[in-house]
Amino acid sequence: MVTAVHLSRADEAKCREEAAEILRLYDTYALEANISSAISRFLLATHLVKVDELVGQDHPSDTSRHFVDLTALDTFIEVKRRIGTAGRGEPNPEYVEQLDGYLAESRERDGRVRQGILTDGKYWLLRWSNAGPVNTAMPYGFTLESPEQWMLLYEWLRDDALEARDDLSVKPGEIERYFGPGSPSYHREINSLKTLYQGAAALETVRVKRQLWHDLLRTALGEIAHSPEQLDDLFVRHTYISAVVGMVVQASFGIDLRQLAAAEPEDLLYGLRFRNDTGLQGIVESDFFAWPAEVGGRPFLQALARRIANFNWREAPADIGAILYENIIPANERWQLGEYYTPAWLARAMVEELVTDPVKQRVLDPTCGSGTFLVAAVNHFINAATPAGKTPELEPREILSKLRENVTGIDIHPAAVHLARAAWTLAARPVIEAAAGSYTGLSIPVYLGDSLQLRFRTGDLFAEREITIQTQEAGNTELVFPVSLVERPEQFDALMSDISAHIEQGTDPLLALDDQLIAGDGERKTLRATIANMQKLHRHGRNHIWAYYTRNIVRPVALSRNKVDVVIGNPPWLN
Repeated sequence: MVTAVHLSRADEAKCREEAAEILRLYDTYALEANISSAISRFLLATHLVKVDELVGQDHPSDTSRHFVDLTALDTFIEVKRRIGTAGRGEPNPEYVEQLDGYLAESRERDGRVRQGILTDGKYWLLRWSNAGPVNTAMPYGFTLESPEQWMLLYEWLRDDALEARDDLSVKPGEIERYFGPGSPSYHREINSLKTLYQGAAALETVRVKRQLWHDLLRTALGEIAHSPEQLDDLFVRHTYISAVVGMVVQASFGIDLRQLAAAEPEDLLYGLRFRNDTGLQGIVESDFFAWPAEVGGRPFLQALARRIANFNWREAPADIGAILYENIIPANERWQLGEYYTPAWLARAMVEELVTDPVKQRVLDPTCGSGTFLVAAVNHFINAATPAGKTPELEPREILSKLRENVTGIDIHPAAVHLARAAWTLAARPVIEAAAGSYTGLSIPVYLGDSLQLRFRTGDLFAEREITIQTQEAGNTELVFPVSLVERPEQFDALMSDISAHIEQGTDPLLALDDQLIAGDGERKTLRATIANMQKLHRHGRNHIWAYYTRNIVRPVALSRNKVDVVIGNPPWLN
């Protein structure tokens, strides 16, 4: 696979020659086998595929008796002498149905999420499972008008049809092009995710995540005047955005997404490998949007991970989440939800003016959204703590520890918090990497929490000794936590992560109390009862979302005991 064409003049002449041959075969109404051979030669000449990545007369599934003319990487290519009638590019519905059937068969029998091309050499049509009505406009279709357009055909195949790229840098302006609604791959992945959700929506583990997501979103944005179907669609899109951003963060820290997708794709959402390799927690974990890993979403996760792995994310923009969100959730929909975003330049100017001593001042954005002010504050801190051309006064570990204390965010919007954590982490990556190996279990200080405490009676959350979370489970199951433990955020976060992991794996979650050095008899007694209730919730299919939910929602308690110097941000708006 290649990032761009690096060919000699002789190679370029060969590519043009193969494109000319494809068109000659089209004009002479040649046999499908001849057109297929010419397309194979073009793919090899442009280095879009290697010889072992190109298969002729391939079965669409392991048990199928049908044959696809060509399989290139993960893409089926079905060749016809004419895909339409009277020489026009509008495809014959029977041919479209044939290719769609191959794609559905591959998905249903082998679990592979593929895309397909229907072509006669001149006209090219891109399809995927459940693609819906035919769309021949770019980038869903391509027309080769002359041999001189071989480069345009190459780029269309590389970027949209085969996705045969590797180590390609992604600039902020290109993120929407590859991962937003302008990309055919986006529609393929959203359709795949919708199908997965429709088949699993009634499962308790999915239902409770969707309900908690809706409850929090309603608190953040007020009553949402959507139908259940529109809410389901929004939940699916939030899941997609979170999955993409989570995988980008992992890739930016050196996680091999292809290897992880092949070995344990569910961990792309759970983040165990990421936590073990980096020592960072609270970024990629089992939250509202991890449900695809629980309901047979392996093919979706593998296909998405392979696509994201085609790019070089070492210089991933910190605001990739905000860019994705603003492209995937249209402006009119965000306006209806009361979501307004601060331009990065304005956030930067405000932070630089108001945070006069970033190394000493503690900054909080209590409605941080996707993290625009957090990124500005992190960058402001790093510039002050590590001045160019000077030796920092603090050691790397101390710088990271101070940064974690000094820049904190809270929001009650479930998707926005996911993006803000990623933004904080990507902006802080220079100091995280400088301190690598000197910490374990570092929790990123961006929390899903209710800064205004609209969801709780103040006495419940700011009790002197215990905090009680109602789970709405039959039998009034409560989760009770000692305030003394909640006030030790690093230990509390690590404990809740360990408990949820033990419950998921079927091992004894009480071991987490010893592993995290919970010594007090009072704390242990309270936690034993809470762990028993969490196990009960898990047995009822309500999963360990409660570990994630609780660990975040009580965060204002710890923050209330440790005052900040600067409160900054864009206040919440209700439309």
